[in-house]
Amino acid sequence: MKINLSKIFIGLCLGASLTSCQKELEDQFKNPEKSNPPLDQKWSGMFTATMYGWKLYVGDYGEWYWMMNPGTGIPGYAQISQRYITSRYSWFSTYDDLTTGNGFSDNAIRDYFNSFYRNTRNFGEMRDLYATAPADQRNEAMFYLKLTTVVRDYGALKLIDLVNNIPFTESWQGTSGVFFPKYDDAQKTTEIILGELKSIADTLPTLYNNLSVANKSDFVKQDFASKGDINMWIQYISMLRIRYAVRISGVNPTLAKQVLSEELSKPRPSKDLVWQMPFVADPKSGGTWERGWYENSFASFVPNTILKRMNFGTDKYEPGVDDPRLPVIAMPTKYSDYRGVSMNADAQEAAYLAGDKYYVGADDLNSSLAQNSKSMYNHATYHRNTMPGNWMTLGELDLLLAEIALKGLGTTGKTAGEHIADAVVHSTAYWYWVNGLSPYEKTSVLHPATPDAATVATYAATVRAKFDAASSVEDKMEILMQQKYIHLNLPGTMELFAELRRTRHPKLEPFTFGGKAMKPVAERIRYPSTEFQTNTDNYLKVKADDNFSSPIFWVPTDKRAESYYRNDYNY
Repeated sequence: MKINLSKIFIGLCLGASLTSCQKELEDQFKNPEKSNPPLDQKWSGMFTATMYGWKLYVGDYGEWYWMMNPGTGIPGYAQISQRYITSRYSWFSTYDDLTTGNGFSDNAIRDYFNSFYRNTRNFGEMRDLYATAPADQRNEAMFYLKLTTVVRDYGALKLIDLVNNIPFTESWQGTSGVFFPKYDDAQKTTEIILGELKSIADTLPTLYNNLSVANKSDFVKQDFASKGDINMWIQYISMLRIRYAVRISGVNPTLAKQVLSEELSKPRPSKDLVWQMPFVADPKSGGTWERGWYENSFASFVPNTILKRMNFGTDKYEPGVDDPRLPVIAMPTKYSDYRGVSMNADAQEAAYLAGDKYYVGADDLNSSLAQNSKSMYNHATYHRNTMPGNWMTLGELDLLLAEIALKGLGTTGKTAGEHIADAVVHSTAYWYWVNGLSPYEKTSVLHPATPDAATVATYAATVRAKFDAASSVEDKMEILMQQKYIHLNLPGTMELFAELRRTRHPKLEPFTFGGKAMKPVAERIRYPSTEFQTNTDNYLKVKADDNFSSPIFWVPTDKRAESYYRNDYNY
């Protein structure tokens, strides 16, 4: 039997052949819904369906389309991707409005709240089915229930990062008659999840070893992420615990250090915990995030916040001087150099009116190279590619370890500066690999040759030297978070938005429009209106914080009054 994923992922096939898309997915995954299969054939299918839920690991077309399109969504506000702004975009005049929603726009991402619970509904059913599962199926059932719990926990942590308090302990209990779950304290929920993840990691090896040969074979087929490698799942859990221990370290350092002491002594991944998606979707017509980027290429210019921290000296790319990742992250301009967009829209006005314009699409390389006066994200790497699924890359882990070492949160075995250098090396390898996945326009402009190890090492040493020379922890955090912005960039928008709010680094450019300099600090998104309509009593208890300015619990007290903007435009 095969999983009929077209029911779950119909958006994946938008504009493409529904038949071929459905056939590809059905050829790979079991269908727990057809022919009322025996109970033991449902567990793996429900697990896979949960993994495939939109907005968890598979980037969603509509979500990304509307996050990028206006320039006032999360990618724009966090200065990760932006339009080439001048006075022709009148709606930017209210950019600093964090009261009515006329400034910061969260409409595209607000549905993540509902989609998270919708996509993880199998968790509750699996838990209920386990209670009556036959004895000979209970080990397999518990194995997949634990894995599905990991996916559920990841999604819950991501939702907390966006809205703070969420329904958790009373959720997924519809069969028990609990249809209106209370909102739990976000810090307590995070602490519960960190403990739960440890317990799961401790029990997974035994559950896996007790699977039958047939069950293990089935796991290889159903697990599109690790291809049945249970050690990769255990490492993923460890990486999640490290990430969120660092996240809460400013408000609960005792627990953060405890979690890190448990995880840092374990073997670390030797390769990126990523995978290629088990489908082929046309970025121009499919339902995944690349289509959102493709159709909003006019909003995918690289902001100065990233580009000026990669390109030094002249605007030309100078190997050995500039960041070796620059050619695979950014597109060259019509001047054969690299220029980011500034958040000083007034200063950009004259050049734009004088002819420094651009080709809006990502469908004609020659037109882009002839007309673009600012650098878009590389069309091959982003707009015309199939991005890998991402649990954690070595580059991100290096930067977490650097912060841990810098702040004395745990013993990592290296100095913070050494971890920074490692991050540059690992990040460079990762982005050239991602670029190589794209079949689009195999030219040296879009697919530059991978730099030699010596060039990368030299640049890594340069970044490390700047980091080591920084005089304070905050100055070092600025450099560290600059590197996180460069490494995670557009696909890592949600993680960067969380880290920006937590650390207040890297400092963003003020936004100047119509003579007005603005520095709005968006702290969260709002709950969907359906919560007031359907879960009214519980929603009213959190309504006071349902705005753009209430910090998530993990923002340290001493950071809450601090802006995440620079004072000027000098780098």
